[in-house]
Amino acid sequence: MATVRLSSKGQIVIPKAVRDQLHLQAGAEFFVSASALGVSLVPVQAFPVTTPAALRGALAKPGGKLPDEDAIKASIKSRLKARNSP
Repeated sequence: MATVRLSSKGQIVIPKAVRDQLHLQAGAEFFVSASALGVSLVPVQAFPVTTPAALRGALAKPGGKLPDEDAIKASIKSRLKARNSP
């Protein structure tokens, strides 16, 4: 276990061995919490970038047919037209 020192600016340095073990890079973000035992730092797990195409069908019923992109666009267009017409 390594010992670190709190700087006058409230900063600590995570030892290189720990950074390497946890694969931490410069700019990593952490959740910080305090408890009766002390301070806890938990790395924030970044969500991978997700595109609409990657989510297509995620909520579809098993065996159901997925609409194509043109059908979705046509449906949105008709609903917007109906909503905006006087």
